[in-house]
Amino acid sequence: KPGSTINEPMHMVDWFPTLLKLAGARTEQKHAPDGRDIWPVLTAGAKSPHDAILLNTTPSNGAIRMGDWKLVLGGNRSDDGTENGAKAAPKNAKAKGKKGKQPAGDDGPRIELFNLAEDLSEQTNLADKQPEKVAELRARLEVFAREAVPPKTAPKAANFKVPKIWGEKDE
Repeated sequence: KPGSTINEPMHMVDWFPTLLKLAGARTEQKHAPDGRDIWPVLTAGAKSPHDAILLNTTPSNGAIRMGDWKLVLGGNRSDDGTENGAKAAPKNAKAKGKKGKQPAGDDGPRIELFNLAEDLSEQTNLADKQPEKVAELRARLEVFAREAVPPKTAPKAANFKVPKIWGEKDE
């Protein structure tokens, strides 16, 4: 209905299977769609069809949302919100509870945990205070990562700029 609000988590990949179903097309395909049918969420107030939503996964990082919680491994945002190469802080650095301050040392990617119900703008990193929640979400992210198709290309260099038109060199 016009003016209504939906607070259930959905993902952009949900549109494809939803539109296939609405169009009467077959959803069974050689490679099953990643998304889920969200029409009942949009029209009947149903709960999200997801118990977890994969936001991203690569061989070296990833992000997942489960309920009100979001886990980011190896994120690339600095405190000022700009994207960067995100190098981990030294082992002796102190975590300050803000995004981008979680030390990871040589043990792996920086770990960030946010409670989206209380901190929608992801300002307070709770990873140090909620190790059980980190472990729970990390285990689920690892399941998604094992199911993911490996990337066919190497990651882009830190100074890579997307061209205005793909296949053409920017001047």
